Amino acid sequence: MDWTLGRVAAALAIEAPPSLADMPISTVVTDTRKMVAGGLFVALKGPRFDGHDLLAEAQQAGAVAALVETPVNGPLPQLVCSDTRLGLGLLSAAAREDWQGPLVAVTGNSGKTTVKDMTAALLAPLGAVHSTQGNLNNDIGAPLTLLALTPGHQAAVVELGANHLGEIAWTTRLARPQVAVITNVTGAHVGEFGGMGQIAQAKGEVLSGLADDGVAVLNRDDHYFAYWAACAAPRRVISFSINTPADIWAEALSCDSQGRYAFTLNYQGRSLGRVHLPLLGKHNVSNALAAAAAALSLGVSSAQVIERLACLSALPNRLGVLPGLRGVNLLDDSYNANPGAVKAALDTLVSLPGPHWCALGAMGELGSESSALHADIGRYAAQLGVDLLLTLGEAAKPASDAFDGGLHFNDHATLVRHLHNTLPPNASLLVKGSRSAGMEQIVTALRTDEIR
Repeated sequence: MDWTLGRVAAALAIEAPPSLADMPISTVVTDTRKMVAGGLFVALKGPRFDGHDLLAEAQQAGAVAALVETPVNGPLPQLVCSDTRLGLGLLSAAAREDWQGPLVAVTGNSGKTTVKDMTAALLAPLGAVHSTQGNLNNDIGAPLTLLALTPGHQAAVVELGANHLGEIAWTTRLARPQVAVITNVTGAHVGEFGGMGQIAQAKGEVLSGLADDGVAVLNRDDHYFAYWAACAAPRRVISFSINTPADIWAEALSCDSQGRYAFTLNYQGRSLGRVHLPLLGKHNVSNALAAAAAALSLGVSSAQVIERLACLSALPNRLGVLPGLRGVNLLDDSYNANPGAVKAALDTLVSLPGPHWCALGAMGELGSESSALHADIGRYAAQLGVDLLLTLGEAAKPASDAFDGGLHFNDHATLVRHLHNTLPPNASLLVKGSRSAGMEQIVTALRTDEIR
């Protein structure tokens, strides 16, 4: 970042003190723990924190100025605006305007982080690619991602998430994507939005910020495809599918004994070649199609797309197989969970050697639909032929209740002890749950025969 305090003030339509207008600003930071020398500290407010209380700490860490809503006594120079959260967004919009490269925005209930990472990998032939790090996908994280753009970046991939209507409408306005990808609607956050239709509307907001000559990459297999396509009009739409011919689609799918898929990649009516995907699960074929569509639309060659798809790797705690006690295959998908993602993981589980067990932690943010959606998972697991479903946490209990012979546990230690004592040798065990369920603890405990 090569800004001055005067440039910051101009982006916010406020005045900087004339004596400080030429002060260099190296970066914009909202967390004092991540401050670097020459940074601007944005004092955000939240239900349990107030950045205005941290100005001295920010200055000690290297901040040279702060953006505040109310002046704070102290030596750190301050710009005052009415809303620092809004101000952060406006700064990121200015940074995006300064940077003129192609940007892909990715949203959806399931798979958006995977598609974001896949797309970034596929765009590498264009040069240095900037992408969202961690879970910085909300109305704070997305602006911070945009503010980290530099002239050295040749492309960018930004993940956009939301927990309320209007959030993605705001962040896509800041990001101004050339390509917008919607993966699916699967029921995640249904409790926060009030229904699947509202979730589809929220995800469709990404299209409102799409450039007039932009491209919408949409899942033809999703119930809301037609709605999103109408929202995208008259812009170009690239549909993707694993079930039916589309603009980009997979056919002749095959799955090996480790749950990895190969498929023929078709684009605009012709076969581009055979893809051997190193990631587990049929749902990752769909994710790969979305990423491939984005890359192809930005000029990456089909040969480069196929080559790079074959070199992808899974993120930690995201559907990777780890060795466990007694030769067990630990299918670690403990990072997070929603109904659609759990079903996709169960599909992958039954493609591995049996017997098939699943340890399921509670799926969060489902509101009044929680019990019904958990019970639906239990029935789905039974239909697939899963041998045993074990649940952890009161909210997950309807799943094991709906699974004939399912078992329920109230704490991690008891579940771990039961698995240590009863898990069959060479079985395949799926471990999944929302972040709040802490299911990564189960994975760690089952990597060894020792009970700690």
